[in-house]
Parts: sequence; C-alpha cells; structure tokens
Amino acid sequence: MTPLRVLHLASHVGKCSFGIGPVALNLARGQQALGHRAEIWSCDLATEARELEEENHLLPNTIRTFPIAGPQRLAYSPAMERAIAQRADEFDVIHQHGIWTATSRVTNRWRAQTGKPTVIAPHGSLDAWALRRSIWKKRLVLLLYERENLDKVACLHALSAREAEGFRKFGLKNPIAMIPNGISEDWLLSQGDGAAFRHRFGLPKDTRLLLFLGRITPIKNLPTLIQAISELKPHLENWKLVIAGVNEFGHQNEVESLVKQLSLEPYVQFVGPLYGQSKRDAFTAADLLVLPSHSEGSPAVVLESLGAGVPVLTTKGAPWQELVTHRCGWWVEPTVPAIGEALLDAITRSPEELQAMGRRGKALVTEKYTWARVAHQTIELYAWLLERGESPDFVQVV
Repeated sequence: MTPLRVLHLASHVGKCSFGIGPVALNLARGQQALGHRAEIWSCDLATEARELEEENHLLPNTIRTFPIAGPQRLAYSPAMERAIAQRADEFDVIHQHGIWTATSRVTNRWRAQTGKPTVIAPHGSLDAWALRRSIWKKRLVLLLYERENLDKVACLHALSAREAEGFRKFGLKNPIAMIPNGISEDWLLSQGDGAAFRHRFGLPKDTRLLLFLGRITPIKNLPTLIQAISELKPHLENWKLVIAGVNEFGHQNEVESLVKQLSLEPYVQFVGPLYGQSKRDAFTAADLLVLPSHSEGSPAVVLESLGAGVPVLTTKGAPWQELVTHRCGWWVEPTVPAIGEALLDAITRSPEELQAMGRRGKALVTEKYTWARVAHQTIELYAWLLERGESPDFVQVV
C-alpha cells in the first residue's frame, strides 16, 4: 500500500488532554511504525510537544502546536485554521479526537476544501450523560459548526458497541468503525516500584490498596464509591482507597467533604495526579483498580490496570463486560448497593486470588488490545474511505 498521510487533530494531547491525548499519540506512533506519515496538530505548548515526542518515541516534529485565541477550553486557533488551508493537499485523511471545541472548525474547513474523508472519535462526548453537561454551550456549538462536522464526517470512530449505540440515538447515520483503545508494548513490559509509591505518600506496607486513577469530576461517580466504602467500614480495617487525579470543576472539594461527613479519613487518601513512572508505581502497589463512572467511552485506565496485572472493578457505564467473561474483575451497575457488593467480594479475597485475576487480565489485553493492532485497523479504515481497500469487518453501515 502507498504510504498514507494522516493528520490527527485534537485540542490538546498533553497532560490536560486526559484520556484523549494518549490515543492520538499512540495511534500516530503505531501508524508511523507501519510506514505511514502521521502528524498531530494541537494547542499544547511547543515545549510539551517535544517532550511528548521523546516520551512516545515519535518521529521529530510529529506534533505541531498552535496558539489559542480566547478561552482555553474552546481551543479556537485562527493560526491552525490558516495552516490547514495552506497545507490542505498534504494530507489524505483527518482523524479528529474529541468534539465540542473549535478544532471541529479546522476539520470542516479541510473537508470543504479537499473533499477528502474525515474520521471523528468523540471519545464518549455523545453519551447521554455527557450531553447533559454544559448543555447550552453544546447547543450553541452544534448550531455554529459541530452539526456540520458530525453530519458530513465520512466515518465515526466508536470505542465500543455501547458508544456506537449512542451515535445512533443522537441521530447520526454515518458509517461507524468500532475500534477500541489500545495498550502499548512499553506499558506491558514496564515495571513499577510499589514500595516507592507507598513511601512517597506515607502508606504502610501492610495496607492493601484500592486505587482510583482519573479525573476527579462528576462523571466519575466518586460520591457513590465513597458511600459504598462507608457501608463497608467494618471490613476495611486493612484497606485504604487512594484517589489519584486532577481536581476538575472543584469536584474534589465535594468528595473530600463527603469523606469527612462520613468519618472516612482513615480509609481514603487523595494523592493528586500521577504521571509516568509514578503512575506505574501506583499500579504495582494497588490490589484493585476501582472506576465507578456513570459513563465511559473506552477508559485507558482499565487497559493500563489490566496491563499492569491489576484486576478492575468498574460499572456498566464502561464497555468492559470482558472483566466478567475473562474472570479479571467486576462489572456492575453504578449504584451504591452494586458497587458495595462487588467491593465486599474483592476485599475478602486473598492477595493471591486478586493476582491471579490480574494475570488473566494481562493476558486478555496482550492478545486483543495492543496499539499495533489498533493502528493496523485504522489504516484499513482509511484505505476503505479512500477507495483503496475493502470495507473492514469492524465497520457498521446503516
């Protein structure tokens, strides 16, 4: 196949991008490894972009950054819009990550100028729960440019069958490619230092750890987890919940207030966001990852946990039924009784039982969820959209 020229668009791919950035970075890396030219355009700082290239083993100058005019969250960049007009013919396809920002204006402009195919991965942004957040802002953005972007996209990229159902409920009739997130070989081969993590945060070596790792934001449903923990107090003598993540919308203050109200200070500890080796160390120290979210697209933290050999307890807001079918975790309703029952089952198991579950989880993601496999699927998708290949079996057409 003639090498393809792929442009990944995202408002950000650095630390403030949360789960979206690693997807764009790993896809670009995987596509470059297959011999294709993949670039990333974002509104990160140039210094962070160079660091990300080095950390992710990307070719030099893979990431091009542009300044923002106006509110950071909107990511409106006239400079990016001018650049896409000037370099329109240099790309065969645009793969946009995330919606509801002015990055969609760039995609619209390129599509109108070239007539070439675009792919959009909303990353959970069209889920019913997510749509209820900032509803007036989204209605305005939809009117200004997002409706055009979604209606005219050549193919939507769903991370799960559940997310694809959300696209249809939103009224979209475009083809949908169901391609999950992946896990890197580097992560699968990496090692963590659990003792270093415990020492850093003053956690006794004999205390068993439940780990929450992600944004501290309403969609993650942490108050429900805290309520479930409260009801399990008699069983938690040797356990502690470690909450690691960025405080978004000031939500951590609400969660901390609930912890104090329920007198759970001895059982819950906030440690702030974790990156790089510190994050890997946290997984090594943990007995179980807990993700109580109302809704998720394809949470990278589940893949990271299983890739580190740590079982997972998450809700049916995340597309992870395989936790049950492969006996590597719990998949329950996002309610206090359901999470509490699963937690009780988990904390009454021996370390050896949980480690065996973790090993099964690692075998699952090693077989099915590597970024190399995901990158190959995206190239198949682009080739079909460019009329250079057959329709892949993971594409759903109305």
